[in-house]
Amino acid sequence: MAGTKFPSLVSLMLHRDDSRDDQTYLKLLGLDLVTVPSNNHASPTGALPFIIPALSGTDSTILDIVRPVPSHKIQEWATKNRITSRTEPDSMRFEAYLSLLDHRIRSAWLHTLYLSGPNFDAVARPLYVTPTTSSPPARLALAHNLKSAALEELTKGSTSSVIDLNALYRESDNAFAALSELLGDDAWFFGEAEPGLFDAGVFAYTHLLCDKDMGWKEDEERLGRGLREGKYKNLVEHEKRIFEKCYQ
Repeated sequence: MAGTKFPSLVSLMLHRDDSRDDQTYLKLLGLDLVTVPSNNHASPTGALPFIIPALSGTDSTILDIVRPVPSHKIQEWATKNRITSRTEPDSMRFEAYLSLLDHRIRSAWLHTLYLSGPNFDAVARPLYVTPTTSSPPARLALAHNLKSAALEELTKGSTSSVIDLNALYRESDNAFAALSELLGDDAWFFGEAEPGLFDAGVFAYTHLLCDKDMGWKEDEERLGRGLREGKYKNLVEHEKRIFEKCYQ
């Protein structure tokens, strides 16, 4: 829109400190980011996160200023407004690698965070339960809902509520192996000159899994073992590059 400026400020509406991939991607774009605790009722799609860009300029209207952008539209918004010219590859190959994040790694993440008792008490409870309410019955109900939602997601389409943990973590490790092979000796995925949305998506998992301050219980944390034991050194180095670029 002529005369409208897009300054480097957006508000990311999210639940607690979720959405590390969206936070990282916005930082990779060079945008100043303000995170704001929100809820699903405030979202235009009924889901978190979403962003509210801060616009300025003589031609901008109130609707332009407050129009929210849902998470799955952030890259489209950034490209449309010439914040970035990069888009992720539009190919079956890219979709195949994206599915490793969205399915194999995410499934193991759900089990690690919510269904491993020691990890739930050490990581999920302090993040998502304790800060929410001081009421013991409410905390008990919230913990139950989080675990139930994770179990429902992992057993969707199955006739059994039993999860094959060996298969779950074997597939997640195979996914990390495939990502490590894809990255190779490059700095960023798909040989790009600068990191993009896919890099942010990988970082969202590798950073939290490598972060000792998260409090993971070693015996229970099988998902990040290959990263911590040096099996996928290039993914760990990739995590460090993103962290230095965005958070230092």
